[in-house]
Amino acid sequence: MIKKYRLGLRAVLVAFCVVAAVFAAGCGKPTESKTPASGRGGYSVVDATKTRIDFTYKPQRIVSLGLSADEVLLDMVEPERIAALTYLADDAGISPAAAKAERVKGRVQSGSLESVLAQQPDLVLVPDWTDLNFVELLRGAKVPVYVYKTPTTVKEIKQTICELANVVDERVAGGKIVAKMEKELAFVQARVGNMPAEECISVMALSYMGPFGARGTTFADICNYANVRNVVAEYDLPPNATFSEETLIRLNPDLLVIPSWKYDNEQDPSKMREEILQNRAYQSVNAVKNKRVVQLRDTYLYSTTHYIVYAIRDLAEAAYPERFK
Repeated sequence: MIKKYRLGLRAVLVAFCVVAAVFAAGCGKPTESKTPASGRGGYSVVDATKTRIDFTYKPQRIVSLGLSADEVLLDMVEPERIAALTYLADDAGISPAAAKAERVKGRVQSGSLESVLAQQPDLVLVPDWTDLNFVELLRGAKVPVYVYKTPTTVKEIKQTICELANVVDERVAGGKIVAKMEKELAFVQARVGNMPAEECISVMALSYMGPFGARGTTFADICNYANVRNVVAEYDLPPNATFSEETLIRLNPDLLVIPSWKYDNEQDPSKMREEILQNRAYQSVNAVKNKRVVQLRDTYLYSTTHYIVYAIRDLAEAAYPERFK
């Protein structure tokens, strides 16, 4: 029986004419206008730490230190230009690009200076949650490092994709990725976007630690696009607040989303659904009464890249299956 929860930390659609424009124009202007560098044609970018990086050519040995960069790179550049990815890229339970990652041999772990330097990178992509002391060690070793902001909304994800496209000099490829996102979002919008507020169902997402999806999180934005009511955001719990069994019953969600990824040997997502359905304390909860306890694909649900649109579609279909027939 689950007695207490702790809120986890993780976790305007555009018309088709705009989609076409984005596709044609790529990701728009570079982060900073292309400028001569080292006496030859090149370009410059400025990262989240306000550090400027000058390139005389497209990076050819790119190292990623974040799963989000793994996912974007694998759909943006040739695998021959990727020197190494993170070890999580191979985990099909959390990485939607696991099959594509097989084309890249190198693997690194954040915090291991030796493993990164061994790849002889000409660009290292680092999420902003990385220890900046490690970033300075890399820069001290004369390695070009680009720190990117971790997005928490669909809009920010699009911006990050275009930002990374500028860094690796693949703006057209970045624009195609964003255009594909727009197409998927428009598909969902056509089915659930015009629903009256009184018909929108309430949703709660559970991790192994408890409910997640507070305001300002990625899951909260997924709910906005899927046109469901996120009861965790409505309750406005702070990220580290305790969440009692009684509160779950009082919030009474219509749909419960539970994990599909088995990240260690202690948690078994296949048993979690039955435990919830059989918990006597939960029998008055709408989601339990109607057996609407579902597993969505965590590869999409926890993604902070273009794959998030499939989480939006998964959630919308689970909430309103009749609208996707």
